[in-house]
Amino acid sequence: MQKVLIIGAQNIDIYAKTEDEYVLHDSNLANIHIAFGGVARNIAANIRRMNNAVSFLTIFGDDEFSKSAINSLIDLSIDISHSLFLENASNSVYLGVMDKDNDLFLGLNDMDILTKLTKAYLTTQKDYINSFDILVIDNNLTKEAIEYLLINHHDKAIVMDAVSTKKVMKIANLLKYIDLLKVNRLELDKLSNEQILLNQITDLQKRGATKIIITNQDQEITLVTKEEILTTNPISLTNVINASGAGDAFLSGFVHGMIHGLNNQKSLLYAKKLAYLTLLSNNSTNNLLTKEKVDEVNE
Repeated sequence: MQKVLIIGAQNIDIYAKTEDEYVLHDSNLANIHIAFGGVARNIAANIRRMNNAVSFLTIFGDDEFSKSAINSLIDLSIDISHSLFLENASNSVYLGVMDKDNDLFLGLNDMDILTKLTKAYLTTQKDYINSFDILVIDNNLTKEAIEYLLINHHDKAIVMDAVSTKKVMKIANLLKYIDLLKVNRLELDKLSNEQILLNQITDLQKRGATKIIITNQDQEITLVTKEEILTTNPISLTNVINASGAGDAFLSGFVHGMIHGLNNQKSLLYAKKLAYLTLLSNNSTNNLLTKEKVDEVNE
C-alpha cells in the first residue's frame, strides 16, 4: 500500500442563499451555511473516509475558524503534525453568495495565509515529504512553492488538479514533473493552443505529461496515458444538491486506486463513485461517505 501526503489549502466555506432576487446596497434574507473546505482538505478528508491513512501538510492561523479546522481534521484522524501554525493570523475563508436558482451570484475568497506556506518552509520538511510515495499538490499554492515541490520531489508519484483556468498556467511549463494531471475542458483549452481534443492531448504529451484525466461536467470523461486512451461517462444523477467539491472527490477516488495499486479502469470507477456521492451532499465533501457506501453505488 502506498503512503500519501496532501499538500495545500484548507478553508472555512461560508455559503449564503436567498429565495428571492437580491437587492443590492440593502439587507437581504438568506440561509447561511458554514462548512470545511479547500481543495487539499477536501481530498484529504475523502481519502481518509475511504479507510486510508492520510497525512496533510497545510497552514493554520490561531483564530476560532483555525481552531475549528484543526479539530475537524484531528477528529478524522488525519495527521497534520508537520503543518505550519501561525500566531496572530486568520484562517483562509471562502464566501459564496448563491442566487435563488442555487447558482453562484458572487464568490469571495481570502486565502492570503496560504502564501505563507513558502518554499523556505517546505524545504525544512524535505525529509518528511520524501517519506511518502504519492504527493497530491494543490494548485492553490504559490507558483514558487509548486515549482519547488515538483522539481525537488519528482521521484514521487505527483498528482495535481488544475483547479481553475486562471491557476492552470502556473504549471504550464512543469508538466513533465506531474504523473497525474486532472483538468476540465476549459482548463485544457487554456493550457493548449490546439482546438481538437486529440491534438490537445498530443500537445500536452509532447510537453511531458504522462497521465491526464479530462472531465467535462456531466459529459464523457477521458483518461490518457502513453499506452492507452480510456473513455467513460459519469454516473448519471438528476437531483444534484451541490456541485462544489465534486471534482475534488473525483480525484480523491482515483488516488484511492493508486494507493491500493489498482489499474486505471478500477481507479476511474472509484473516482466516479466518490464524485456521485459528493453531488448528493450540501457540503464540498460528504460527511456520510464511507468505503462501504462507495462500494454500494452502482455505475
